[in-house]
Amino acid sequence: MPNSNVKERFGALLTSAGQMYWEVDTDFMVTFANDLLKEVFGDPTGKKCYEFVNKRPDVCPDCLVEKVFRGADRAVGEGVRYDKNDMTIWLDNTATPIRNDNGEIIGASQLSIDITQRKRDLEWIRDSERLYRNLVEQSPDVIFSLDGQGNFTFVNTQIERFLGFSVRHVLETPLKDYIAPEDRSRLNNISGLEPESIWDEEVVVVDTNGARKYARIRMKVSFNEAEKTLGFEGVMRDRTVRRKLEEELRASRAALVEKIKIIDELYEHIVESGKCKAIEDHTAEVAHELRQPLAIVGGFARRLAKSLEGDEFIDLDRQKQYVNIIISEIQRLERILDRLIEFTRKGNIRAQAINPNDLIKYIIAITESRIVEKKIQLSVNLGTEIGEIPLDPGRFQQLALNLVSNAIEASPEGGVIDLETGVSIPSDKALKTGSLDSGTFFEMKIRNSGPIIPPDVIQNVFNPFFTTKEHGTGLGLTVSKKIVEDHGGSISVKSDEDGTTFTIWLPVRETPNTHGGFCLFQAPV
Repeated sequence: MPNSNVKERFGALLTSAGQMYWEVDTDFMVTFANDLLKEVFGDPTGKKCYEFVNKRPDVCPDCLVEKVFRGADRAVGEGVRYDKNDMTIWLDNTATPIRNDNGEIIGASQLSIDITQRKRDLEWIRDSERLYRNLVEQSPDVIFSLDGQGNFTFVNTQIERFLGFSVRHVLETPLKDYIAPEDRSRLNNISGLEPESIWDEEVVVVDTNGARKYARIRMKVSFNEAEKTLGFEGVMRDRTVRRKLEEELRASRAALVEKIKIIDELYEHIVESGKCKAIEDHTAEVAHELRQPLAIVGGFARRLAKSLEGDEFIDLDRQKQYVNIIISEIQRLERILDRLIEFTRKGNIRAQAINPNDLIKYIIAITESRIVEKKIQLSVNLGTEIGEIPLDPGRFQQLALNLVSNAIEASPEGGVIDLETGVSIPSDKALKTGSLDSGTFFEMKIRNSGPIIPPDVIQNVFNPFFTTKEHGTGLGLTVSKKIVEDHGGSISVKSDEDGTTFTIWLPVRETPNTHGGFCLFQAPV
């Protein structure tokens, strides 16, 4: 074993080299330590090695010194130890046996190098690589690299979700192979990109099933120190859904323009015909009814257009919601227009000999689900004395549907609706009040158990665009009144504590009108 002076000089040399050195006897007792080891762990001389480096009461698992004592000529390994401040420290250790002149093992020496920083650097590199992989693989965009010839050298797994091709399939193949033929020529100018320049184009790409999709590709050239092109780094973003939204928006705009044209034409018809004075008297109501859906459509269309103009990721659910709202409001406009068109329809009707009870039964059948849903008790009493009378079937069905629907909406859940028909001979006062020419009428009464309608509201229920409902155009009862009057009849409403009752009278005989055809009804002569 070297004498103490040699050990000291050897230990000092290793200290200057940044290496820790100590010796132990066969009882794991430290017999020598250089200054660097003492600086890091404190003076361990006279202590068991496992006590001062690992704070253990017994030999460390996989102890290198123990391996040497068992006959190994050299034992190498890394391990975590605790310095004098109880801080963990990574060491790269090498243990060798110490022998006497007879070759017997009388102890062991261990050389240790502090590799804590290297471990931290490696961990940082691993974390950076893991973060990079997560960012690249979790990105919603296709991230790729091309060589100087435009072939893929790297691509993340988003290519599989976007185009259906595996990463293995795409690597070493040209980017142009996945672009639609008509757009491939646009790649010709990427070779001439200047430093810091960006190639930014929207092209049509083709997936593994041959389906065409839209992609926005942004690429930047990479150079070596000699300013020679090494390749390209790029991002490919799926724009297919966005393009669909843009197309739907354009379609919605076109539909809106078409509806506005219909409104203009309808207004011209109203003004020129002079036959719908009630509409002219309610121009403000018409404007109000149309302004609200138009304002909603315009607002959401502008929001959608603004979001589509930017480059940031779009919230597809929100954009679909905007499109659905636009479509819903356009449908609302269509319903308003349909009612307006119906209201301005000429008074001539096409009469057929038909039993009105049969038409009423049909209307009850198609509204049955709504009646059941509100748990309404429906009482129907259709007079058997009624035979066939001249009616326009379509117009009468619309009349009956309007009145039944109105009764369902007005009735509370679990309410009552009474519907009855018969033949009526109005009193002279009623004939005079209703300006009726006939003495015998088909009568239909429909009563709902809804709340009482105040007198000031009752006076306006048949006026165009008057409604107490949160939604609706207010033309349903106006159209109903017009249908009744076109048949030469009368409609009235009464509301009290027993409910609200609508009564219609239609004359039971027809007579030719001045326009030809049997359209208006009069009393028998």
